[in-house]
Amino acid sequence: MRSETDPRKYRCPRSFNSCSRKDIQRTGLSCSQRGIIVRYRRAAKQKKRTELYDSVASRVCVSISIQHCVERDFLDRFRADLAGSTRCVELLSPFISPNRSSDYYPVFMALSVRSIRVRAYVRPQAEQPETLRPSYPGAVRNLETRGVQVHCRPGMHEKVAAIDGRILWHGSLNILSHNDSRESMLRFESRDLVHEILQDLGIGSALTDDLGLMTDVEARGDETTSAVACSICGGAMRLFETAGIWVCNASPRCPGIRSIGSVEIEAEAAASETRPTALDMNCPICNSPMAIKGVLRRQIACPASDCGFQLEPRLSAGILRILSRRQAV
Repeated sequence: MRSETDPRKYRCPRSFNSCSRKDIQRTGLSCSQRGIIVRYRRAAKQKKRTELYDSVASRVCVSISIQHCVERDFLDRFRADLAGSTRCVELLSPFISPNRSSDYYPVFMALSVRSIRVRAYVRPQAEQPETLRPSYPGAVRNLETRGVQVHCRPGMHEKVAAIDGRILWHGSLNILSHNDSRESMLRFESRDLVHEILQDLGIGSALTDDLGLMTDVEARGDETTSAVACSICGGAMRLFETAGIWVCNASPRCPGIRSIGSVEIEAEAAASETRPTALDMNCPICNSPMAIKGVLRRQIACPASDCGFQLEPRLSAGILRILSRRQAV
């Protein structure tokens, strides 16, 4: 026998989970009885929202190792990663000096003997600081004699290194010219993230050639050509990756907009209070679990109020693209 608080005791024209308020009012039930059904429906919707969120979050979980390194520890740790390379090294350092470059000569020679390709991207001589311009030709020549392929990249500002398509160093330290300034670097272990960052920098094809990886288009299949349908007018939508959204092609006539991530999850989150999505990645400063914050302009940051650490936009965007592709599986 059903209790007085069980909404299934009161019959509605349709299921109490799908009936509207008008349907409930037409049943002739008392206010307290109708209130029981309304509260039950709200609880059922909240449970469904939570189960949907948890099921998708577990399916798209991304585990990435992240470590923080300051300038006094970087040289030894980075040389250890270089010495352990078995495939290839991509190195982006805007400036180059003979003194700092010489710290890597032994490991570069060892990699050359093992036929491991090392590519270094630097600014041209005219864009080097005045104090480094006279020594620029000699510094480049010394690297090339030790097996490093040096490429000029005008206007670059990135300080990045990728080893074997698996280890990523990213931060503020000029790898080939650092002297005594205070800098920091983050070390990641993730093949997907290395691929995303190098593609974003426009040198992903070099990594593809060395490791025999699929190109970005091949890896995503028809994702780049298949249209996302607008939830308002049903028309095609256009992707704006930087903002992390799809916008209806009929904009501004149609206000349709969808998140680049899980559409169902973020639609539900927008209807209620948005909560950050947890990642299997700990903050390198306080060791708290990192999280995805925001809806339209999402960012990966530490949720601890006394920390405030957050990833640089390029890193956040790369990890979010990885999540986006896995959510579509």
